[in-house]
Parts: sequence; C-alpha cells; structure tokens
Amino acid sequence: MHTKNILTACAAIAAIAAIAVAQGAAAATIGYSSCAAGDSSGLTTCVAGATVVDFNSGSAPASYSIVGTGGAVVSGSVIGKYAQPGGPSGPLSDQTAYLSVPSPLANPASGSVLATPRGSYNYFGVYWGSMDDYNTLTFLSGGEVVLSVTGAQVISALNLLGNQTNAGSNRYVDFFFGNQSFDAVRLTSTNFAFESDNHAYANVPEPGSLALLGLGLVGLGLARRRKTA
Repeated sequence: MHTKNILTACAAIAAIAAIAVAQGAAAATIGYSSCAAGDSSGLTTCVAGATVVDFNSGSAPASYSIVGTGGAVVSGSVIGKYAQPGGPSGPLSDQTAYLSVPSPLANPASGSVLATPRGSYNYFGVYWGSMDDYNTLTFLSGGEVVLSVTGAQVISALNLLGNQTNAGSNRYVDFFFGNQSFDAVRLTSTNFAFESDNHAYANVPEPGSLALLGLGLVGLGLARRRKTA
C-alpha cells in the first residue's frame, strides 16, 4: 500500500468515456482516466493523494477480509482460473501480484472479498481485468449499499466481456461519488474470476475532481442535454 502524491508523476492516458450511474438516492460518475504505474503493474490512478493498494507483497492488507476461498492474491495467469489484467502489449499488462475473486480453489466458483479501508471516501479507482457480467463491485456506507455495478455496466463494449487482452475490457475505472461517501467496497464474482489491482481510495473535491474525466464529461453533458431536449 502506498500514497500517490503527484498527479504528473506518471503519463496520463486520456479519459475515453464517462457514464453516470444511479441507485436510489446515490449516484456516481464513472470515468476511465489512468496513469501508467511505475512497478510493471500496468495502470494506476491519476488522482493526487490517493492511497493505493497494489498487492505487490503477495498478500492483501489487513483491511481486506478474505474468508476461505473468497479470494486470493495471485500473479500471472492460469487457464480457466484467473488471468492477469492485460491489454495491448506494453504498459497495459500487469506483471505483479493482484487480487482474484474467488480463489482458484473455490468450488463452486463463487466468492467475495470485503475491503474496509480506514475512514470514508468519495473516490475509488481500480485496474479491472477481463471484465465480466458476473463481476460485481458494491460500495457500502454503514453497512448499507450505496451503489452496485457489474462489469457489463462499465465495459466499453459487451462483445468484449471476458476478453483477457483487449484494452476495452482491461482498463482503469474511476468512481466519483461527489457528496456521497462509502466506507467499504465488496468485490464479488460468481465465476472465475474478478481480477483487479491498484485499488485507490481518496477524498476529492467537487466538482474539481471531475476535471480528470476531460472530454468524457463533455460528452456526458451533451448526452444529458439531448435527453432533456
């Protein structure tokens, strides 16, 4: 685990899309800004001051509850079990340890891991590998669900679900909650597997933090205006 202090310390990859999701009274803006990680893990957050959990030690921190075969910290790929977050050759390939949910020993293939970082946050970032519709990311506050999204809701195109190499299904995903906060994140998968790395937590100002989404938010604004019209 480490803290990212300088936004310009890495080469930013421009945000290519942004969408808004809502669940009850909660809403989040999802974007795809990312920076190249300096440790061969592929992509990481561009948010200054974010605390990043990178799993490079080969184990999860104490704030991650891994019960039984709910998940495991792994590296590399094993056919039918887990695949390292990938993409085109180069910086989009994770060569370090990462979290896989469920554990490759799970039978049946289902599990979840609950992360309870200290304090409350309104930003979460994750390098999400081979996104699938059976991968679910749930944000909680005081034990109550704030928001729950699946891989199918954040992937660039549904025909890429489960693709282990395409950048459209292996990407860094940013969740901005604005005035809403969360104090726990649950990663769940009902099949092999939900692979992720470089989890980032931060409290970012509103609306300045959303500038990270660049032209993606411009597109979102235009879409909203068309809907209103």
